[in-house]
Amino acid sequence: MDESAASEITFADLELFVSFAECEHFGRTAADLGVSVATVQRGVRALERKLGIALVEQAGRQVRMLNAGRVLVREAQAVLRARLDAVDTTRAEAGRPQRLLRIAHTYSLGLGFVPDVLAELLQEQAGLRFHCRQSSANEVVATLLRGESDVAFTSVSPTEADLVVEPLFTENVLLAVPVDDPLAERDEVSLREVADRPFISMELGASSRTHMVNACARAGFVPRFAIEVSDLFVVEAMVGAGIGVSVVPEGMNDHRHPRVARIRIHDPDWAGRTIFLAYQRVIGQHPTVQALARIARTRGRDRGSARGSAGRASGC
Repeated sequence: MDESAASEITFADLELFVSFAECEHFGRTAADLGVSVATVQRGVRALERKLGIALVEQAGRQVRMLNAGRVLVREAQAVLRARLDAVDTTRAEAGRPQRLLRIAHTYSLGLGFVPDVLAELLQEQAGLRFHCRQSSANEVVATLLRGESDVAFTSVSPTEADLVVEPLFTENVLLAVPVDDPLAERDEVSLREVADRPFISMELGASSRTHMVNACARAGFVPRFAIEVSDLFVVEAMVGAGIGVSVVPEGMNDHRHPRVARIRIHDPDWAGRTIFLAYQRVIGQHPTVQALARIARTRGRDRGSARGSAGRASGC
């Protein structure tokens, strides 16, 4: 590819292709970007023509990324990130705050904790913009390691040396049952009471699944999975439909599901799961990241204290 061809490739071309690469689906990309499917298809094909190479291939009814496409995504993310860094650095040198902060968080934390942290940050630094992405705990950490997010709220503590990791608070896990289940009237329950029931689970590798398996192991049994899904809200939808029970993070209490009751699990050996804030060490000195970390620490302490007091009051 000569320099004239390279000059034809725009930031918009790269942004569209990076968005497409997240799901490898023209329809979902179009919905995410608010454009037509034809626009996404034309954008990908136009980029291939400018580069002179194929980036994707048709595999039956699916579109699959070729290796060249994966390389382009990796390099495009670096280019797009460099553009944002250039803008943010310039603004910071001029005394203006970073304008965009990319946040990755787990499903339950997006119900109350993360929105509260961001709302307080906006009160201090008006004009900030956020791009929030929710996923499983392991995937949240992966986005941070890939450079796709600046800050992560997760229940998995990464160990990479270039990351700063801070514990924020500890929460329990709860048994989720249909609202018409006999157990729904109870204040607390032993998991042994549902050992023979089918369980709804997140996919293998999700931290919520790990916490479920560990909780069941402490109760003396291995859960029998009826359905495995990739979304914690779908887990509760399946529970609400009466298909099975599940174990969910206490943070799900920030959202009321009309068909699901969540019950404290009585287990004196259970120490809870810890929620962490993680971010790249290189951006840790940025005033916006420092402010966010300070707010998250304070709210984490408040959340942990409130739940600890509630547990002592109830005799947990």
